[in-house]
Amino acid sequence: MNAPALRVSTIVTGRKNSGSRVSYLLAPDGSGEQRATPETVVLKRWRQRRMESHTFAGSRLSSTIWRALAFALPDVLQKGTAPSESEMKERIQAVQGAMKRRHLSLPSVEVLRPLLLDLGPDRLRRLVERHMSVLPRGRSGVPDLYLFARSVHSLDKGPAFSRFVEVKKPKEKVSKDQEAEIAFMQSLGLQARVLRLIERG
Repeated sequence: MNAPALRVSTIVTGRKNSGSRVSYLLAPDGSGEQRATPETVVLKRWRQRRMESHTFAGSRLSSTIWRALAFALPDVLQKGTAPSESEMKERIQAVQGAMKRRHLSLPSVEVLRPLLLDLGPDRLRRLVERHMSVLPRGRSGVPDLYLFARSVHSLDKGPAFSRFVEVKKPKEKVSKDQEAEIAFMQSLGLQARVLRLIERG
């Protein structure tokens, strides 16, 4: 579960424990004072990647993302098309209160639309079906992050490449649900993996 490469540093320093939360210095060399959780460290480093022909973006994923999609945008599953960002935002806002009551959450539409284009109708449908009909409520295994890059020449299209990433501290255990979810994503042809951080200093 170690491939594909992200080409971001996995080295972290300055570990700080606050209750059950852990944070590290954001800079790989330990400089500066900006700190973040393990997942946010990886997300920010991905966003800082530079490639002349691509832009890098991404977001944390809620454990309820596939159930939330089925609730907020059910016709996307039926038609297999991704609405525009403006239409998607309007429709999600209309059901935001009901989603909160059901503890459902979606990423911003700036991330959600590329995600839908990336998955395509068949893979999206299979992910939603797995979480709605196979997995008991409360169990998920959804990776922490969705990371993607788009060509600067076709920003209106789906990602050029993407990664689903479960971030782990050096000795943190990968749960059975997380292993199963990553394996399922890989079976769909998605680039999904565990990324284990390396602590130094």
